Amino acid sequence: MRSICVLLLAALAAMAPSASAQEPATRAEALAAEREAKAQQLEPYRPGGLEQGLLRLENGRFLERILNPPVGLYPKLGSITPGSGFSMGPGYRKPGLFGGHADFNTFAAISFTKYWMIDARLLMPRLANETLFFDVHAQRYDFPSEVFFGIGPESSRENDVGYGLRSSAFGTGGGVRAAPWLTFSGGVDYLTPAISRPEDETFIADRFDAIEVPGLLRQPDFVRYQAIADLNYRAPRGNPRRGGRYLLTYQHYDERDLQRYSFDRVEVDLQQYIPLLKDRRVLALRSFVSMSDGEEIPFYYLRTLGGPDDLRGFTRYRFRDRNLLLLQAEYRWEIFTAMDGAIFYDAGKVAPRREDLNFDDLESDYGIGFRFGTINGVFLRIEGAFGSSGGKHFIFRYGHIF
Repeated sequence: MRSICVLLLAALAAMAPSASAQEPATRAEALAAEREAKAQQLEPYRPGGLEQGLLRLENGRFLERILNPPVGLYPKLGSITPGSGFSMGPGYRKPGLFGGHADFNTFAAISFTKYWMIDARLLMPRLANETLFFDVHAQRYDFPSEVFFGIGPESSRENDVGYGLRSSAFGTGGGVRAAPWLTFSGGVDYLTPAISRPEDETFIADRFDAIEVPGLLRQPDFVRYQAIADLNYRAPRGNPRRGGRYLLTYQHYDERDLQRYSFDRVEVDLQQYIPLLKDRRVLALRSFVSMSDGEEIPFYYLRTLGGPDDLRGFTRYRFRDRNLLLLQAEYRWEIFTAMDGAIFYDAGKVAPRREDLNFDDLESDYGIGFRFGTINGVFLRIEGAFGSSGGKHFIFRYGHIF
């Protein structure tokens, strides 16, 4: 019996160093052992059903193949103007004409509110080793229910009237690519605007007279000349995460019939994108100024503020005048693939004189929204705008804002 006890004690003594070797000697070793145990139990991240669907859309470029194919028939979906609502129609694209130098594109679209547009373009974007480009285009549209509140920053919401606007545009344009990020272009168009009485709405002439609203009684034809300098180093171009775009435009509207409504317009559009956290977050900034000079400018060619693309907290075309200032800021973040969130702030004003384009008495709004798309572009934008004197507005819009 005594020998058996001695043997058991010897066995326990032999096992003791082995067992103590398995215990962590320090807290650091204990934490390391915990992490290793957890790592062995971790499973790879599996995206949810919605994210998997959006991943398939992006990786397979489904939206681009269906909505914007390089050749053939495609559905033209979106909004013709801010007031048209959803529109749709057939489109057709034929590249590589005339020995590969020209591309043809045309579409016809109509909305549920009876807005329609027909557009056809013959583009030659690859001339002289792709340094020169040229196009010929024609367009016809009818906007039967545009909104007018008066002219000037003090226009009243109670003066809500309507008018129809139809026009044709025939023209040509071209330019030079001085660098991949710098282009100079110009063009000329013949315009045939005409206004009409809308259905089931108070017509603009029932509340305003011709002295208050230039161009109300007669709508002459115009020839529009324009020159553009475009410095664009945004990346990616369709849904920018970094870089900037600085656009300078000069236009001269030459009125052909009455010699009364000719005017000049200069516009500066500055956009800057500041990347954060490896492009997963972006601070997007925009400043836009438009200044017009002429004896009289037809009301339908005055610049406007209000709607889903500028002052989102106001109804479309809420403010209208010769000169305009718009400031926009957005903080965008990637929620998951093909879906971004955005917090935004808009501020702006219209003014009869360019000297009044200052930071006093700006109209403003703020809001939050979601965008769906890929690096090649935003297909759908859903937003809520608040904090303005125009009330709350829900925005369902096809395409990016800037």
